[in-house]
Parts: sequence; structure tokens; C-alpha cells
Amino acid sequence: MEPVHYSVQGNDILRIFRENFSKDDPVLFLDGTAGEGGHSFLFLNEFPRSKVILCDRDPVMLQRACARLARFQDRVIPIETNFSKINADLLNEHGIAEAPQGILLDLGISTFHLFHSGRGFSFREAEPLDMRLSEDGGPSAAEVLNLYPKDRLLHIFYTYGEERWSKKIVETILERRKKNPFSTASDLADLISKIIPRKFWPPGRHPATRIFQALRIEVNQELAHVETGVNTLLELLRIGGVMQVISFHSLEDRIVKNLFRDYAKQNGFELLTKKPILPSEEETTENPASRSAKLRVLRKTKSVDKKYGKREFEEEEEE
Repeated sequence: MEPVHYSVQGNDILRIFRENFSKDDPVLFLDGTAGEGGHSFLFLNEFPRSKVILCDRDPVMLQRACARLARFQDRVIPIETNFSKINADLLNEHGIAEAPQGILLDLGISTFHLFHSGRGFSFREAEPLDMRLSEDGGPSAAEVLNLYPKDRLLHIFYTYGEERWSKKIVETILERRKKNPFSTASDLADLISKIIPRKFWPPGRHPATRIFQALRIEVNQELAHVETGVNTLLELLRIGGVMQVISFHSLEDRIVKNLFRDYAKQNGFELLTKKPILPSEEETTENPASRSAKLRVLRKTKSVDKKYGKREFEEEEEE
């Protein structure tokens, strides 16, 4: 059975958009990480005159989100793309001649990817160790493990996974791949379970969790996309608009926190969350996957000072 889909911090996100937009306004939302379409469903249902630009780098996820939003299809504009590539030119190519007022990025991995994609995201399955979120991705997770040199693997596991057992894990991987290259997720998960003594396993989590996270970040270049995407989307956001970002681990959150802080200081933005909004106890009980979520919010108050060489919408040029 497929797990129930939850829209992480949906109530908080909806409340913030309600505080900034009228229900009767024709709000244009941009959901940069469509996932299962849960957040967009909330927007379309709450704001009956709104439209949603629905984006995802994974064509399978975009198709699933569109199916979920079928009742709103005349108000949904699907675009298969990574959120870091969204700009005015791309939107114009899809017949969108105005800037979005509300932007959301949910940087978490979907339950579909974990349990049903067959791409090796879950350490519980004997699936091919791929982890690519789109077909135009770089090396697979198996190629990273089997081909990357020692120093690069150490960097990935230490930096992206913050794994204290990185050195021992890398040494074992290098020895193992000489005779038996890695091919499935369970290959790697079983190996790590044997390397890390049970008394050091994180409570309630599989000992391979950090390594799988680090590999996924490397394979999909997630941190680079967060930095590029937040910058370009803040430039794109309409004056008076609001951008919300949910992150799930410290490296992502640090990038979002620093960018939001810098924009609020220099570029005509107002920081609406000095500290991140955390999920309620009720939400984490109902959906344990939300426990590490952090929501940060920024509102655009005037044209930005910093330019990125991308064409802006006419209304912003007139400002």
C-alpha cells in the first residue's frame, strides 16, 4: 500500500499566504517543487481565482501532481524543469506574461521516490542504486561509489552527510568495489550496517541514512540548485509577493537562511521569519517525516538591486 501523502507544514504555508493575499485576488502561485501536488492543491482550493505554475524536474512526479490536480486543470500550468532554471524567459515560453506573487519550494524528497520510484533512494530495497531525480542528471549513485576517488567520497560523506564514520565507510567501500562493484541500494545499506557498531546507530533511524542523504545531494547537485534557485526566484518574484522555503537538513537551511538574511539587508525584502517556523507537535506525531522541516519566509518590497543577467518582466522594469 502506498503511504498517505502529507503536505508538510501545509497549514503554516497557507496561513502566511492568507495573511498576504485576499481570497478574492487572482493570485499567481509558483510551486517550484510540485512533488505529489499537495501544496498546490491547498492553494487552488483556498484561492478560487488563483493559478499555479506547477514545476518539477522529475517528469513522473509532475505527471502525478497533474493527475491529483485534475479538477483544477484550467488553473494549472505544468512545466517540467528544475526550480533553479525558472526565469522570466522560461515562463514567457509557456505563455505566462506576469511574475508570480507566491512562490514555494519544498526541498524534501517525496514518499513516492522513497518507496515506489525504483531508483534506490531507500536503504530498505534491493533497487538499482541510481538516485537521479531527472534523466538529464549526472553520474548515478552507483557510479559515484564505484568510480569516485577516496578524497572526493570523504568530502561528500563528511560535508553532505555529516557522518562521523565517513573514513571507515570510505575505506571499506574502496576495498569492496575492487572485487564487487556496488549495484543496489541494499548492497550499500547492508555494508554500512556492518561498519557502524549498533550502539552508535542513531535512535529510530537506519545507520545508512546520512550516507544515502549525502549521495542523493551529490548525484542531484541539490545544494547548488538551492543557491541558484533561491537567487533567481527572488529576482522573479513580483513586488509585494512572498516566497516560502521548506528545508529538511542543516546544509539546505543554512543556504536559505543566509540568502534570505542578505536580501533582507540589501535588496528590498522583508524577512517574515527571524527564526524558522517548525512543524507543530500534532503534525510531527501524524507525519514523523516532517520533524526536521524548517520553514523560512521572505516578502519582496521593491525591485532588487542585484542583477543576474536575466530579462525581467515589464512591470518590474517600469518600477
